[in-house]
Order: sequence, then structure tokens, then C-alpha cells
Amino acid sequence: MNWRDGRCNQARIATVGALAKAVGAVLAAVVLAGCAAALTADAPDEAKREMARSRALARWDLLIKGDAGAAYEYLSKGSRQVVARSEFVSRMSKTQFRTVKVESVECQRESCQVQVRFTYDHPLMKNVGNGAREDWIVEDGNIWYVWSL
Repeated sequence: MNWRDGRCNQARIATVGALAKAVGAVLAAVVLAGCAAALTADAPDEAKREMARSRALARWDLLIKGDAGAAYEYLSKGSRQVVARSEFVSRMSKTQFRTVKVESVECQRESCQVQVRFTYDHPLMKNVGNGAREDWIVEDGNIWYVWSL
């Protein structure tokens, strides 16, 4: 077959159509999986621990990159009522965070405590190490950081 042969064009159209259907099916599966993965207080503790670990690291990665505005999006609804985005960004931008490690995650029905170790640069010293216990709550199908400062 060559490009002048109509059957070749029909075969290409059929292949493109099949590919589009396959891509559509994959996208639909991803969307449905995302909906099915909504976190609730009744979810297994392991699922809550994994979600808390993952979201804590993602939030810290944003802080390390200096994107406090994006890190603000991890705050719970109640925390956002207590601290405005501008105040959060101002506070978080004063410190250059360098590294983070999640040491442990413990969860109860509607909350998790994430123990982290992190390093940051202080005006007088570089790579200062510190630890913190972060509180996270299960809310609206996800887990959210509770502002404590």
C-alpha cells in the first residue's frame, strides 16, 4: 500500500481512532481511581500513614524550593482561617530550608502526627538541624496540615 491507496488512509484513521479510545479509557480509569482514593476517617491506618507521609514530604519539598505560596495549599480549612496566605508566605520565606526526613507517622481515626527532621540555614550558621511534630487531619477526602505557630 502507498499513500495514494485509500485503504492506507482508512487504516491510519482506524489506528488513530483506536489510539484515541485507548487514551480516553486510561484517562477515565485515572479519574475514577482518584475518586476511589478519597481518604476517610474509616480508611485503614496504613493508607492514612502513607498519605500523611507523602503530603508532608510534598509540602516540605515546596518549602525547600522556596514556594511557600504553594505550600500554603496544604493547610487545613481551619488553619487557613487562622493564618492568611500572606502571613504564612512571609514567615516561611524568612528561613531557607535545606533537607527534610520523615522519621515516623502515627495515625488515629481522624488525625496523624508526622515526626520530621529538617535542616535550614540560620543567619549565623548553615545546615542547622531540628525536629518537629506536625499534626495532620483527615478532611474532605484528603489529609491536611494543621498550622501550629
